[in-house]
Amino acid sequence: MPAIQPARLRQQAVLLSQHFDQPAAFVRNLQYVFEFYAERIRRHGLKGRPAAMLPAYQVPQPVLRYLLQELAPLADADPPAGLALCDALWEQEMLEYRQLACLLLGSIPVTDPSLVLLRIRSWVESQPENLLLDAIFKHGLVYLRRHFPQQVLDLAESWLNGSQPLEKQLGLRVLSSIIQDPYFDNLPVLFRMIHPLCQATPAAVRPDVLDLLESLARRSPQETAHFLRQTLNLPDSPQTPWLVRQVLHTFPEDIQKSLRLTLRSLETAPPAING
Repeated sequence: MPAIQPARLRQQAVLLSQHFDQPAAFVRNLQYVFEFYAERIRRHGLKGRPAAMLPAYQVPQPVLRYLLQELAPLADADPPAGLALCDALWEQEMLEYRQLACLLLGSIPVTDPSLVLLRIRSWVESQPENLLLDAIFKHGLVYLRRHFPQQVLDLAESWLNGSQPLEKQLGLRVLSSIIQDPYFDNLPVLFRMIHPLCQATPAAVRPDVLDLLESLARRSPQETAHFLRQTLNLPDSPQTPWLVRQVLHTFPEDIQKSLRLTLRSLETAPPAING
């Protein structure tokens, strides 16, 4: 793989941008760019990741980010052409094409959020590997998170309300992408949405719930601790003490002490008397 030379990359990106409204020509010329920066090594899945993985050029991520920088103004000026290009990129069964599709989709200023949501759902239904699934939610939803946050919350809730663990995992991943967006500040609605799963957490989604709680604790430790205390004190919360113990390390020391005291008080409380 050659070193990235900004002047050369800029020239390559400018040439590519000339085909912005010609998806087939764009994809064909993009192949030359990816091959130029390729480092063809075998991709190894991480522990717990699905075995099926797309082939990849191993193009450095700064190359993709620079290409997006050149494409974003064109997508801003011509959203339909940007959406058509996203479709063409996603059709390519190589990792970097689909990563660029996610980046570009999140930069398109749509007036109808369904244009993005339909693609998000379609891409997710193709069961992409976890690396791409993260890119779909983190990058593909950027514009909607800023301008149509309720529609993104509705997307997450539709999956959280599903009966299958995989659907709940998808909903939790959407929420994770929301938490990591500094522009989103309506955390109470997120606590409301995850409240049932924090009371009774199916084994299949426990890692995702823990990841989400850790993100919340880093984003707003006081609010997250308050939410956990409230949930701990509810009578039907069998999984909550375990969740709290697993995420304690994420909180500042003073909040850790407070949560430990709450846990101890529950352990020493006399059993409730019925009737």
